[in-house]
Amino acid sequence: MWKNKKHLRILLACILASCGAVSVFSILSRTYISNLVYKERLNQMEEITHQMFRSLEDVIDNHWVNAEVQCNYLAYTAMGTDSDLYNYLQRISALSYFEKSETTLMAVDSAGRYYTAQGNQGLLREMSYLENNPEEVSYVSNSLTKNDSRMVFLKRLDTPISLKTGTSEISLCYFGFAQSMEQLNPYFCCDAYSNHNSVYVLDNSGLKLFNSNGTELIKGHNVYTVLSQMSYFHGSSFEEAKAQLHATGVCYSNAVLEGTEYFYSLKQMENAQWTLAFLVPAADVAVNTQKLVNLVTVIILLFAVVFSAAIVLILWRLQRERQRDELLAEQEANLRLESYNQQLSQRNEELKQAKEVTMEALRSAEQASQAKTDFLSNMSHDIRTPMNAIVGITTLMKNELQEPDKLADHLNKLENAGRLLLGIINDILDMSRIESGKTTLNVEPMNLMEQINRIDSVIRQQARQRKQTLTLVTSELHHINVLSDPNRLNQILMNILSNAVKYTPVGGHIRLEVQELPRGEHYAKYRFIIEDDGIGMSEEYLKTIFDPFTREEKSGTNHVQGTGLGMAITKRVVNLMGGIIRVESTPGHGSRFEVVLEFPIDTAAEQAACDQAAPEAEKGVSPLDGMRFLCAEDNLINAEILEMLLESKGASCKICANGQEIVDDFADVQPGEYDMILMDVQMPVMDGLEAARRIRSGENPLGKTIPILALTANAFLEDMQKSKDAGMNEHLSKPVDIATLEQMVRRFCKKP
Repeated sequence: MWKNKKHLRILLACILASCGAVSVFSILSRTYISNLVYKERLNQMEEITHQMFRSLEDVIDNHWVNAEVQCNYLAYTAMGTDSDLYNYLQRISALSYFEKSETTLMAVDSAGRYYTAQGNQGLLREMSYLENNPEEVSYVSNSLTKNDSRMVFLKRLDTPISLKTGTSEISLCYFGFAQSMEQLNPYFCCDAYSNHNSVYVLDNSGLKLFNSNGTELIKGHNVYTVLSQMSYFHGSSFEEAKAQLHATGVCYSNAVLEGTEYFYSLKQMENAQWTLAFLVPAADVAVNTQKLVNLVTVIILLFAVVFSAAIVLILWRLQRERQRDELLAEQEANLRLESYNQQLSQRNEELKQAKEVTMEALRSAEQASQAKTDFLSNMSHDIRTPMNAIVGITTLMKNELQEPDKLADHLNKLENAGRLLLGIINDILDMSRIESGKTTLNVEPMNLMEQINRIDSVIRQQARQRKQTLTLVTSELHHINVLSDPNRLNQILMNILSNAVKYTPVGGHIRLEVQELPRGEHYAKYRFIIEDDGIGMSEEYLKTIFDPFTREEKSGTNHVQGTGLGMAITKRVVNLMGGIIRVESTPGHGSRFEVVLEFPIDTAAEQAACDQAAPEAEKGVSPLDGMRFLCAEDNLINAEILEMLLESKGASCKICANGQEIVDDFADVQPGEYDMILMDVQMPVMDGLEAARRIRSGENPLGKTIPILALTANAFLEDMQKSKDAGMNEHLSKPVDIATLEQMVRRFCKKP
């Protein structure tokens, strides 16, 4: 009897212990998975809203470009009365762009009164935005019309325009336009949440200015007031969210309103005096993830029940056996206890493996987030150098406006810095391939000396600011026309040289030497040597100099800003180009970098340079002189710029507004009427690819021989291939580089 009671107590204790362990395990598992789901929901919300914000900011930036263009046109338009102003506004408003977009042009005088093309005028209610006389102001107004909210973009005129109106006189200070907020509805749509969301446009105090889709998840006029009354999770509050909004311009959070959990984001729009609020029920965020969590929870509970039942069954069988025979029961108990321990170890191993899988998934997510951070850091490092040159040269030009010779020199350097910056932007477009390990070189004809001189002009400006001496030495170079990726070469040399400037004291010396080494018949081999007498590097740091995020911590470097990515980027680019990089350094005595690269020789360019250099140098005449171009360009501003660039080189052109128009015009073209076609790709009615196909296959025999160049902002390799497949000879990316266009004219339009 005693034994039976003892066994019963043991059985009950084991059952209670198993139930307790199962309960604790279930609670901990549920809590851990719930936290993961919350982070996943917040990340998804951030990703989706970030895409929406970027699209809206692009639209706002385009509006500011439009406002800048219209202000420039207005400044050069002669007018003396308010009637002249109305006539000008009506004429500009008749353009197809403003009619289609339902845009109202408006001027504002010094008293805050606005004038529109329709003859409407009135006093702006939002005069507070103009109190400090800002250069630009953008806000959302509900007072310009009776039935809709309007985006207002006003730019201050450099010189006020005085106009007579009756017996009085007005002074125009601002010019811009207003557009209905309904035009932004396509950018507010969110398919990911089946539009079960609200998107509000708010003023700085949180008052609703516009509701994009009519869905009212928040009742009341002030969104901030409602958000402050909601119940928050994870120890957060609306005060914290608002503080983050003021500090960074964006915030993300979640809270409960009337029993419903919501996720929301607030974004202060750049270049605009309004805030965007995005609100979505939690039930619509990461739906599939929540379903997976529920499934995992059920599996865990089922496993726990089965595990507990197995334990109870084993213990019950142990009790029955012990009742028959004490010795036998003890032996069997030991055996079953051993079996139980083995099963428990197996279960523990399975749980350990499951935990490792979960931790691996977490590490993968962290690595993905770190990859985004690395990407942004890399681009910041590479963009900073040419931007500093542009800002510095611009400052010099402002102080030397009366010295044309110096201005010409500065403009040349500014152009070179801009070209370097454009190359970096092209790298940003290709970063998706870098992240996936599919980075390729954009090999094209390159004049080595031109590239070196462009780099020299940028670095020399930086060195001059630090009173440093930069020496450029080019040993005898037998081949300067090669096939390579100029942007990658710029990236290598700019990273090393900019570091030399940063880590060389004021008054120091920097030396760049380019040598051509012996090589085979079809390849040229170059050694680039960069030396400085700066602070140098320790032997320990040299071992990790090419590792990401490594910087030497000492008194000479702590004050220098940097990400520690420059040399890692340089090493990877050198490896991609099949080159070698070496470094030698001594603390206190400077550093020496040596880069060795091989490039295929551009035989055609070398021969062309020999054949044409002397005559063209003597004449000083652009190959565009006397050329006749047939162009397709739907953007009025771009068309005007293209026409002026061609005319500056002695060429003439005819502009067609779309692909269909240029196809129709070319059908009647006679021999000798045009020398080349410049074809935009993205156009209304008919795109450039289809237009090129029709010209090549048309009845006019000239369509099979006339050179056609794609002129487009699309810069990916697949875009270039599409242009060639459509029958175009070459791909010329925007913005237009007149030097590149001259090279292509030499290739495809040989003059007699």
